[in-house]
Amino acid sequence: MTLRRRLLVVALATLAVGLGALVLVGNVVLAGRIGAEQRNVLRGRAEAVISSLRVTSSEVRVREVANDEANDRLAWVFHGDRLVERPRRVDASLEREAVALGRAGTAAEREDEGAEVRLVAQPIRAPETGRRVGAVVVGASEEPFERIQGAVVVGSIVFAGLILLAGWLVIRRALEGALRPVAQMTAAARDWGAHDLDRRFGLGPPRDELTGLASTLDGLLARIAASRRHEQRFASEMAHELRTPVAALRARAELAAEGTREEQEEALRAMVAQADRLQAVIDSLLAVARGELAAGRGTVNLLALAREFDDVAIAAPPELPAAEGSPEIVRRALGPLVDNARRHARTSVTLELAAEAGRVRVAVRDDGPGLDPELGERAFEPGVRGPRERAPGAGLGLPLARRLARSCGGDIVVGDGPGGCFVLDLPQVGAQAPSQGVVPA
Repeated sequence: MTLRRRLLVVALATLAVGLGALVLVGNVVLAGRIGAEQRNVLRGRAEAVISSLRVTSSEVRVREVANDEANDRLAWVFHGDRLVERPRRVDASLEREAVALGRAGTAAEREDEGAEVRLVAQPIRAPETGRRVGAVVVGASEEPFERIQGAVVVGSIVFAGLILLAGWLVIRRALEGALRPVAQMTAAARDWGAHDLDRRFGLGPPRDELTGLASTLDGLLARIAASRRHEQRFASEMAHELRTPVAALRARAELAAEGTREEQEEALRAMVAQADRLQAVIDSLLAVARGELAAGRGTVNLLALAREFDDVAIAAPPELPAAEGSPEIVRRALGPLVDNARRHARTSVTLELAAEAGRVRVAVRDDGPGLDPELGERAFEPGVRGPRERAPGAGLGLPLARRLARSCGGDIVVGDGPGGCFVLDLPQVGAQAPSQGVVPA
């Protein structure tokens, strides 16, 4: 059973139970009210019969008064235990019930089930002494009241059925309208392929729970698409990062196989350096992929980190605030910038540290030819080299370095010349970071 049918069945069952309880309680209350009204009418008739009698301490005599025929229709008058007056042509069982009730001499009520007549007895008291001298028993048929009650029961059942039918129509229409977004989402998702991550349900701003669900799913799809693009870019960067050291190892191995002893020793030393570089790249990639380096945890002393590079000059203010991020991530993000500067520098590499506007920066400068203006931001794309690059593999590591820096809430941007300059920018500890982007150096 579909969700729509389950909701419809539950709603109709609830409505039916409510209407059934209302009909039952209403008819029970009506039956009680009808019974009470019937007793009041009979007591009134008994009082009317008593008022038409001549009553003394020694006798009870019937007087003829106007409308006496209506009072005598089902009325029994007793003087003591003696029946003074009785109605004509009544059922024998009803007669026995009335006589027994009148001779009891107390105010009482009884129902004759065979004749469907309700009987009410009222004692007659002498006006001088207040002593009971007789009794009056009056009766009335219950058929008119039962007919009214039966009509009310049938009418209430018919009315409840109409309400149930109207409720079915209204609830069905309401459910179809409420679940229409779900049907649209299902139809849209059925048409999407595995690579249609850029498609969205597009039901507009949330208006209720279902459109809110659609909006949430749209956001989830956007995050999945962004994660997929992130993985694709990561795989591309990894392939380019690994391809260059592997190619260099192969080239050196071929050179060593055919060269002199001196050339073999030089090639082996180069192969060891390339293997170290390859190992460092693999460690960084595995750390990022496995999430072993927790971005944004802890603080970084950039000055102490800069002093780990013993062949570079350092320019820093007397007091440099700490930056946010994992020291290991920042170290692996800064390393490719220093390596890149070393390859392009003519004589020296300088690390300039500064802090302003809630950011801490490390500008890695070299006195080489500088970045080709044609490259710009394309320098951070895997495998991109400009015409000024002097050595194969120049610029490799920049995409991964930027990825690592951004995982700490920072970035790596191209700085101003002369010479080559890349700036590692990180948020300062305790400062409120900009909502978007990074202030360029």
